[in-house]
Amino acid sequence: MADRQKEAQVLAVAAATLLKVAAERDTALARNAELDTQLDNVQKRLESEKLAAVMHEKGLNRDVEFPELVEQLEKAAHEGRLPVLQEAVKMAAADMGGHIARINNDEVSGSGSSDLEGYLLGSVG
Repeated sequence: MADRQKEAQVLAVAAATLLKVAAERDTALARNAELDTQLDNVQKRLESEKLAAVMHEKGLNRDVEFPELVEQLEKAAHEGRLPVLQEAVKMAAADMGGHIARINNDEVSGSGSSDLEGYLLGSVG
């Protein structure tokens, strides 16, 4: 009978220990998932900052303040669109902001030998 009582005690202690270990495992898994989410957010933030810096270097979206641009890119990252934006920025030439459009308001006129050439070069009309 004493052996059965010892067995019952061992089984009770083992069950309690297993429940405790399972609870610790569940807590660790939940914490790990939370840390994975935080890491993912930090990585998206860093990638967004990096892309915003490259965009401003290339003259893209200079009218948007850097922190605001980072926020916009971070939102795009959470929507899964950041890789597409990164590829688009890679394709953009340097200093695109300065090459989008220029208005020439000089009073220099063309000097063609015929009226058509003069008109095309800007001296007629």
